[in-house]
Amino acid sequence: MTDVKNRKSREDDPRYRRSLSAILDAVTSLVEAHSLGEISITRVVEAAGVTRPTFYQHFADVPAAARVAGLARLEAAFPPPEPLSDLGTLTQQALRTHIVGHVEPVLRHLCEHRVFYLRILDGAGNVAFFEEIVSFVSGRMLPDVFEIAAREGGAETDDLIAVTAGGVMWLTIRWLRGEPAPENAAQMAHRIAGLTPAMVARIG
Repeated sequence: MTDVKNRKSREDDPRYRRSLSAILDAVTSLVEAHSLGEISITRVVEAAGVTRPTFYQHFADVPAAARVAGLARLEAAFPPPEPLSDLGTLTQQALRTHIVGHVEPVLRHLCEHRVFYLRILDGAGNVAFFEEIVSFVSGRMLPDVFEIAAREGGAETDDLIAVTAGGVMWLTIRWLRGEPAPENAAQMAHRIAGLTPAMVARIG
């Protein structure tokens, strides 16, 4: 309990938040320009304008900071979807259109910063990081749609969302790597949009 209180106290400290923000901004800029192997803690603290002990208050090493920076940037580019108020009368085509409209801007962002995200995936990715990405994508899915699909199929909603989120994540990572063939963001958005409606046979 004491550790939780101490962490909460640090997070409420404006100086702590400012130094964290400065470090994440610095890491983001550095990863845009360099591979993780070229980025030292010294370079980060110099770019952030903080001390080395301050860095260690937040992160154990550069890869840990890069993972947080990547997720923070992704979160800013991937807001939660608007709820579907007309779910009862929603058609397959309307659902696809809704998903494309939500996903395509995110894919454009990923494409624009392809090198940044691939450097983090290749240089700092670990099991815990990929689990965080799946959890993040799961939180951006359409829970009301998956609730219907799960109920109709006798599955758990959270399981269905997690499985779909994991598939979407790996499909997107392959796309970022140009596998199996390059596609633009609009084409990829339509591929992803075809996955969710296919699982919701009750709609349309």
